[in-house]
Amino acid sequence: MSAAETQSAARTLYLVRHADAGDPSQWIGPDAERPLSGKGVKQAARLAATLLAAETRFDAIRHSPARRCVETATVLSAVLEVQAVADDRLANGPTLSDLDRMFDRKGVQRLALVGHEPSLSKIVAELTGTSGIAVEKGALIRIDLPNGVAAGAGRLISIAPPSLLRAPKDER
Repeated sequence: MSAAETQSAARTLYLVRHADAGDPSQWIGPDAERPLSGKGVKQAARLAATLLAAETRFDAIRHSPARRCVETATVLSAVLEVQAVADDRLANGPTLSDLDRMFDRKGVQRLALVGHEPSLSKIVAELTGTSGIAVEKGALIRIDLPNGVAAGAGRLISIAPPSLLRAPKDER
């Protein structure tokens, strides 16, 4: 593979678990309609602000159709000025083939997925060979895919749990 081909195949995947949506046992409606809690709204806003301050850019945001994922993605989309699109494949976890197709959209090299556990941990394990990483609510994981989407082809670059994104004491 030439340097130009390698460069064009390089991709970055950002995995975001939806922000806090409270205790599911306290929710009386369908789980897919469970909204973010007040804590979750703050988590999503802090994550978006952190990404903006770090000049992180996404070419696309795809999210599960569950309300808590829609709300998390909407905050990221508004702050980072990139369109967020619902994708049914994120409701139960996409396959590696699904991920590859998501990247195949014109110009998508930096893709953010907003989804659920255990699907996100499974993606991390499949792409990097690193198992046992639980993705906390409101967390961000970056995986670089220098040679495209394939089992074991990813490099785990960073994990940012929501505790790293806490507001300063005077703002809590």
